Amino acid sequence: MKEYGEILLGVVLAVLGVAGIWYFRAEVLAVILGVIGIIVLMVGAVFLMIGISDVREKGEEEIEMGEMGVAAESRTEEEEKSE
Repeated sequence: MKEYGEILLGVVLAVLGVAGIWYFRAEVLAVILGVIGIIVLMVGAVFLMIGISDVREKGEEEIEMGEMGVAAESRTEEEEKSE
């Protein structure tokens, strides 16, 4: 019997929620539009941070590869001189 009471309470709350949204539809619409803007802003900030991180990692890899290339060139020059 407890399950039916929970279902009935859920249905009553859902009906009250729909009625409240219908009654305050202008205010609800304003809140939804405001929330959408905030969510878009937050998602944009997350993608911006991910992009900056990727660019930073790529720059560090290029610097490391450049140092490795310089070290390899100096070794080949030393080997040529020793021969």
